[in-house]
Amino acid sequence: MNRIYTLAGAEGSDPRLAQQKGEPGAPGTRLSNLSYNQEIVTVKTGRRDHYLPQGYLRGFIDPARENLPQPLWHLDIPYKKWSMKSTKQVGYEEGFYDYAGEEDLLKSVETADAAFLELENEFPRIRAKLLSKAFKNWHKHLGFLLRYMQMIRARSPLFFAQKEEEGKSLLASVIKEVHPDGKTLTVGDPAPLPAPLIKNRAITHMREEIAKGADWLWDFNWAIRYCESVAAPFVTSEAPFIIEGPTTEIVQAIKHPDTLLVFPLCWQACLFGSLQRFHKGTDKLELEDMKVMRRKYRYFAQVFLLSPTELDDIQNPIA
Repeated sequence: MNRIYTLAGAEGSDPRLAQQKGEPGAPGTRLSNLSYNQEIVTVKTGRRDHYLPQGYLRGFIDPARENLPQPLWHLDIPYKKWSMKSTKQVGYEEGFYDYAGEEDLLKSVETADAAFLELENEFPRIRAKLLSKAFKNWHKHLGFLLRYMQMIRARSPLFFAQKEEEGKSLLASVIKEVHPDGKTLTVGDPAPLPAPLIKNRAITHMREEIAKGADWLWDFNWAIRYCESVAAPFVTSEAPFIIEGPTTEIVQAIKHPDTLLVFPLCWQACLFGSLQRFHKGTDKLELEDMKVMRRKYRYFAQVFLLSPTELDDIQNPIA
């Protein structure tokens, strides 16, 4: 059954390029750009899209190994095996940020690269500056570091998986006819979104999250903890930004006083966030505390861990 809806204020506009508002399929809804009333094609770039930037990964290389072709130590979580990898070989999926849609429409859509560029380029420089000054006055760069954390969170496979589940619950209607007045549409019955449109929605939401900047992270107090031995380092995983606390629901977690936010900057340093104040803004973690941190990341990791050195204490699962 076809339905006729009127789009207020849409005169002279192309409904395929209108921004989505309200629930898909409801009266007054404007379908998002890259609407699926036309044939959808996938534009392939044939490249590896790194959800963990290579500039970030280089911070977990032992300086004594940085000239090797595969300087990172990589722990495969399912197989519990260590191997050596290059930054190009980990933290990516092919075509992960490729929009799907009509090629002509895609030419006018800003790519995901534009959302990443400034943060990716600046992070290695700022990290090197922090290390060279032993983290003195690191608060001057806190705003940038929080923005970078948000980018890592929003471009992660976990974020995309959550958005995919949301997308599967949505309905939208296909435009059958645009009436001569330019305001009235005939649409079909509401139906589940096709997979390409769900992915486009996730990419768009990712870019929106990145554009918000630090946002709610400013509500937290922050501290840096560092180590001095590459033999007892911080490690990272496929999901570096950890939100740990009594609840797994993010809206509740970011308001709970016992929630701890964790983000490793490199093997030498890690950023911690809490609604409670820290006794020291900068401090060294002792060996036992470093072991606890590595075990924490081993517990949360689902795909891999990365380290500057092979570590026996986290090879096996953590109960």
